Amino acid sequence: MKKLIFILAGILLLSSCGEFQKVYNGNDLQAKYKLAWKMYEAGKYHKADQLFEQVDKFYKHKPVYQRLLFAHAMSLYKMKYWQSAGEKFRKFTRLYPESSKAEEADFYIVKAYEALSPVYSQDQSYTVRAIEEINSFLKKHPYSKYKDEVNAINEKLQRKLERKYFEIAKMYYDLDRYKAAIRAFNNYLVDYPGSYLKEKALFYRFKAAGDLALNSVESKKAERLRTAIQYYQNFVQKSKDDELKTKAKKLYDKLQKALNDKQANEVSTK
Repeated sequence: MKKLIFILAGILLLSSCGEFQKVYNGNDLQAKYKLAWKMYEAGKYHKADQLFEQVDKFYKHKPVYQRLLFAHAMSLYKMKYWQSAGEKFRKFTRLYPESSKAEEADFYIVKAYEALSPVYSQDQSYTVRAIEEINSFLKKHPYSKYKDEVNAINEKLQRKLERKYFEIAKMYYDLDRYKAAIRAFNNYLVDYPGSYLKEKALFYRFKAAGDLALNSVESKKAERLRTAIQYYQNFVQKSKDDELKTKAKKLYDKLQKALNDKQANEVSTK
C-alpha cells in the first residue's frame, strides 16, 4: 500500500512539473497567469514568482495587476528574498496608495527590512533603514492593527543599535584608548538616554576616566582625578547594580586616595 502511495505521489509530482515546464516555456500568457495563481495558492512560491515575472509587463495596465503585484511581492517575501520583497511592496504602495492592501504592504516593508537587519556586531545600515520604515509606517497608519507589532519591532531594533554603539565605546576602553572611550560613552549617553545599557555605559565611562587619571602626567592628574570622581558620583546616583557598584567603589577609593595624596604633596611643597 505504501509503495502504491509513493508511486502515485511520484506520478503527480512529475505531472505537476511537466505542466509547469510546458506553461513556463510556452507563449500562452493567460495560461501562465492562471498557473501562477495556482502555484501561489499551493504555497509553491518559487514557481509562482517565475510565472508572475513573465506576465508582469503584460498585465501591468490591467485591473488585475493590483492583485497580481501584491501576490508577487508576497511570494518574494515567503521565499525570504527580503530586499526584493520590500522593493515590490514599495512599488505596490506607490501605484496603489488607496488600496485596502496598502497598509498591509507597508507592514511587510517593515518586516522585510527587519529581516535584513543583521546581528549587532555587523554593519547596521539595514537596521537604520528598518527604523526609518517603522517611523514612516506609524506616521501613515497611527491606528493600524499592526501598531503593537511594529512598536515591538522598533524596540528590538533600537536595542540592537544601542548594543552596537555600546560595544564600540567599550572596544576603545578594552584597547586602553581611554580618551576615545570617554568621548564615545558621552555621545552614547546623549544619543540613548534611556538605554537598557545605561548603567554599564556610566560604569565604563567612569572606569575609562579613572584609568586615564591614574596613568596621567602629574600636570593633568588632579583635574582628571576630579573628573573621574564626578563620573563615579553620577554612576552611583543612577545605578541599581550592586555588583557594578562594588567594583566602582574599589576604583573610586584609589582615585580619592590619589587625589588626597596629590593635594597633600602640593601643600607640603608650598
